[in-house]
Amino acid sequence: MTRKLIWPIVLFTMLFSVDAWAVGTYRLRSTEIQEAGGQWHIYVTRIELPTAPAIAHVPMKFIFTELMQYERALTDASKDPVMNRIPIQNPLPKIEPLEVSFSDGTGKIFKGTSYDFSLTRARGYEAGEYKFVLRSSDGNDIGSPTTIILKGDNDVVDRRTISFATKAKDKDAGKEVAENENTGPASTEVTPVGTAPPFIPPSAFQKTDEEQIHTSGQGGCCGSSMIASTGPRENAAILAITVGLGLLVMRRKKR
Repeated sequence: MTRKLIWPIVLFTMLFSVDAWAVGTYRLRSTEIQEAGGQWHIYVTRIELPTAPAIAHVPMKFIFTELMQYERALTDASKDPVMNRIPIQNPLPKIEPLEVSFSDGTGKIFKGTSYDFSLTRARGYEAGEYKFVLRSSDGNDIGSPTTIILKGDNDVVDRRTISFATKAKDKDAGKEVAENENTGPASTEVTPVGTAPPFIPPSAFQKTDEEQIHTSGQGGCCGSSMIASTGPRENAAILAITVGLGLLVMRRKKR
């Protein structure tokens, strides 16, 4: 009697749970999509609702949560990049809000339709594995979650170990260069040798023959030797003075 009561309750609970979180169904052409030109084109071949919607274009959310990242890495064991599947911890879902048309050219509305769209790297997508959920505008999930794979080549990450021996060698080389620099001359100043000549030579202080005034040796100031030793201008001046003195003496005698 107890077993007969348990099974109906279990079946009712299962059916109620499915209806609570899933409304309708959907199908994908493929769950593995190859990248082309920096994007992945996804084809939903069929979206089926329980009944035809009230409007022709229904807002829906296409939700993608990254599960695995396909990392291309350079390692010490291989010259070429290797692919690593990196699990993503606590990822944030990426939501694509789109309007899906359930009508044809005549305006008639149906409960089923097909739809396709693209995911791009510019919006933060990269090669890896994602959980895909299709959700209606009222918050109900359509169908069940599906894992899709976006195939492609992500940027290469360098995972090679750092060689400390090379750094030590470079350090020793730098030390050797520093020691060689220390062995050079401590100063670039030039030590003067000998005695430099004075800026004004001694000959500049000696008078030339023209600057010397030669006397006759008898102490006379107006003798012929003084006139002979002077230049043409000096001779003319002396002659003019002599003539003037002579004229002055003659005038005084006449008086």
